[in-house]
Amino acid sequence: MAEANTQIPASRVPLLDAATGLMAREWYRFFVNLQTDATSADAVNFDNVRRISFDNTPSPPVVYSSGTLAWGGDDATLDLGMNYGVVQQIGLDLYARVENQTGSTIPRGTVVGFAGVGTGNTLAVAPYLADGSQPSLYILGVMAHDLPNSGQQGYCAVWGALQGIDTTLFSAGDILYPSTTVAGGYTNVKPTAPNNVIPVAAVMSVGTNGVIFVRPTIQQQQYYGVFVKTDTVSPAATDTEYLLAFSSTQVANGVALGTPASRIQVDVSGLYQFSATVQLTSNNASDKNIWFWFKKNGVNIANTSRLITININTGYSPLAFVETFSLNANDYVELAYASDNTGVSISSVSGLAASAPTAPAIVLTVQQTQQ
Repeated sequence: MAEANTQIPASRVPLLDAATGLMAREWYRFFVNLQTDATSADAVNFDNVRRISFDNTPSPPVVYSSGTLAWGGDDATLDLGMNYGVVQQIGLDLYARVENQTGSTIPRGTVVGFAGVGTGNTLAVAPYLADGSQPSLYILGVMAHDLPNSGQQGYCAVWGALQGIDTTLFSAGDILYPSTTVAGGYTNVKPTAPNNVIPVAAVMSVGTNGVIFVRPTIQQQQYYGVFVKTDTVSPAATDTEYLLAFSSTQVANGVALGTPASRIQVDVSGLYQFSATVQLTSNNASDKNIWFWFKKNGVNIANTSRLITININTGYSPLAFVETFSLNANDYVELAYASDNTGVSISSVSGLAASAPTAPAIVLTVQQTQQ
């Protein structure tokens, strides 16, 4: 151990400080080592240390560099200096070690999400856009500093207060969500489907050098779709199965029309509820029986048939039914029908002028109820 330039030989320091119970010689050598350039692996060795006390009011104030540890008076905890000038309030802040592979600098305060794996099994991140194009589970946190490109690694705040953020567009107490239009940005207006809804931070102080408290609240996203059939179809033959193709998608995320358009396909596994409303027309006054049922991956699903009898000449009869299915990723579901009479139609009806919209032949709503 280096003990050069000391004024008091270590041999003259008492072995035990009676007031504190600390090994005083070891303390002596520890503080001598802090002021010298000792580099040996065992330069400081404590065997019976009970506590370390830090100066609560350092004067002058501590200037933090990487590896500096001191008491932070305002935070009432220890502060640890890290790379890029980041100071971690121990016990109050959490950071993830991340890497930038985007091709340009990711600025401080940018909301970021997973973008793969960097070198050394470090998470790669990129500015997150909450427009529904990425799963909500991909979000990670907020960059704690400017992170240059070319594989540079730094810190993403995942919990705790983050200073130096421009919050002039918001008010204290606002809940911030990732922006649906600006990658890495914020909005204080809760987004709506099909955008991602992820509370990511709260505004603590307003200003160009404001403070936010980072706390991403992430739930597994539940997927959905609403599909309509706006053309009218009739059975060409009795007692014959026909698949119902849909005309368009009203809104969807993770559930989509397949090929052919009778297929409703899911991107991820889960429990899905299918709610169908069908509008039927009778072409004459005789009784007509029409069956509807669901098929999964081309196979009939047991106990899903619904039967309706209609006989209102040129009248309309609605039928609504709900079924729930456990599906794997890329499974598809189809709606089939058959009739014992060809004098029936599944009809789309134009709306009344200036008062009612079109009544589709079928509206099918799909909602994931469990991951």
